[in-house]
Amino acid sequence: MRENQEYRRRWRKFFTFTFIVGLIVAIFSVVSDNSPYLKDGITVFEFIISYLAVMINSLPMWFILAMLVGYIFARSLKESALFGTIYTISAITFYFVIGHFYTDAAVSLSFKEQALVYIKWYGASAIGGISGGIVGFLMKKTPYVQLTLLLGLLLQLFVNGTRSWRDIVGIAQNVTFCLMIVSIVIHLTIVRRKERKEYLRM
Repeated sequence: MRENQEYRRRWRKFFTFTFIVGLIVAIFSVVSDNSPYLKDGITVFEFIISYLAVMINSLPMWFILAMLVGYIFARSLKESALFGTIYTISAITFYFVIGHFYTDAAVSLSFKEQALVYIKWYGASAIGGISGGIVGFLMKKTPYVQLTLLLGLLLQLFVNGTRSWRDIVGIAQNVTFCLMIVSIVIHLTIVRRKERKEYLRM
């Protein structure tokens, strides 16, 4: 009886998290897609909103949030994949719905073109959600799965390219990614040293 109650409570918390966080991610992602290029002399508020929007709309952050779902709510590898998929599919659905009302004029696409767009986006979201959820769950067992995130951050910096270092928001995003990479390396180095010390004591 207690197990059933705990199971239902966990699912309620998961759906609450998915709705609130997924909605926030979708809103900021739409804002990021429709933000104008910020020149010099922007206000602090404009910078903060633009920075948050660009960061949240980045692939590493979408992956990290899927990891968070797997880490917090999953109790098995199967659940982590399921929770990660549900979360990312919900977030991308919110993104499409909000984006539809945000834009002034909808781009005219044929039914086939629209179907292909949705298949690609939902397919990529499902794959990312499954991967992120599983990595998040595996973090409970070994911190070395963070290497997956580290590689993703390096890839994102490469994709951003040198142009992203030419405006203040791009610089802020890249610096954040670099700090995250350094933090992961430091954390794994500390873990490795502790493991060596414990091994030598045996």
